[in-house]
Amino acid sequence: MRRLLKVSESLLVKAYSIPHTFNVDELIEDYMHVLNAIFDDLWSSITWKRQAKRLIPLLKKDNDFRKSLRVKYLSGWTYSKHYIDSAIRQAYSVLESWRKRYMHGRAGRNKPRLKRKFVRVKETLYTYRNGVIRISIKPYEESAVIDLRKTWCWDKIKDLELGELILKQDRLVVTVKKKVRLEIKDPVAWDMNLLTLDGYDGEKNHSIGLKEIYTIHRAYELKRRVVQKLPEKTRKKLLKKYSSRERNRVDDVLHKIAKQLSDRTNVFEDLKNFKERVARTRSRSMNRQNSKHDYIKLQKYVEYKSAWNGYATIYVRAEGTSKTCSRCGYYNKDLRGAVFKCPKCGLIIDRQENASINIWNSFLKMWGFVGSPRKEQSPMKPPMNPEEAKGDEAQELSKTIHIHT
Repeated sequence: MRRLLKVSESLLVKAYSIPHTFNVDELIEDYMHVLNAIFDDLWSSITWKRQAKRLIPLLKKDNDFRKSLRVKYLSGWTYSKHYIDSAIRQAYSVLESWRKRYMHGRAGRNKPRLKRKFVRVKETLYTYRNGVIRISIKPYEESAVIDLRKTWCWDKIKDLELGELILKQDRLVVTVKKKVRLEIKDPVAWDMNLLTLDGYDGEKNHSIGLKEIYTIHRAYELKRRVVQKLPEKTRKKLLKKYSSRERNRVDDVLHKIAKQLSDRTNVFEDLKNFKERVARTRSRSMNRQNSKHDYIKLQKYVEYKSAWNGYATIYVRAEGTSKTCSRCGYYNKDLRGAVFKCPKCGLIIDRQENASINIWNSFLKMWGFVGSPRKEQSPMKPPMNPEEAKGDEAQELSKTIHIHT
């Protein structure tokens, strides 16, 4: 069956980390001092408005206030003036992020802390010609030069437009921009489980093992049990070290799986707030099992890697995919075990394969292949573009795709 589908152009951003040998410690320290001072001023300017039983924070954003901050902190500033603009912009960005989390109940009324030391280098603070970046430190006096042609990522970024830079003590993070047209091609519907990722493409089933991720989480869970018995100072140090190692090892596996799936369109269940819903069960064993999966992170990795290659990622409703018969639609609320048995039509099928087929059928419904389109979903939501309206599913359509039904 053939359908014509289009998507609008999306601007994607990707970052590459490059080591450097510049002595920028003084710049970073002075920048962080100013950033924290600006942040304190913004925090003290917040007004709290009562709405029903909640207090809503309102940030002061008028141009006169921004100009007064700029004038105040330019006094005595010996570096390029645009660093003050970057600091103001960064302070607002942190507060906007905190406000968003506060409004969703994930942050309290305490002032956020700025822990990471780095400098945001706006596009007005550097020049880029023939693969060479020149970053202004002090006007007409000091600059940092790096030749990207000699770096490990040159072949990947040489044809792309550069964006903002992040300057750290020993590394320069280079962001690049790319315009892509997201296509729907060779779609596969995936059911995400604790130990496997089970897929269906309309003709055959697929399976990717996730046991390695579970094993890593389990190994560090056992280590933490031992560490918890140690003295407080030693315990905190080891817990921090093990947490970092666990995260790095898991991320390495997730990136490899995501790269494997990035050459096609992937269809996932919308698992937003999944962990929070499970946590409300107050089941200790369920919460421990819940902590050993990384469904959301894997979805996001697949989404941005696929988008970079020009493929859209689709999300469908997650409710009932495992307990609904993929043949007749009967909902078996008393389902137990790994095998799905339909008392209505007699279908006997692996529970996870049944779920992946149901996810596939939901994907088809979105495009009118079966029944009416799914209006509650926004299948073409471009990744890394959070400002786009979520309800806008009437996007331009242009790519011919083949879907087996």
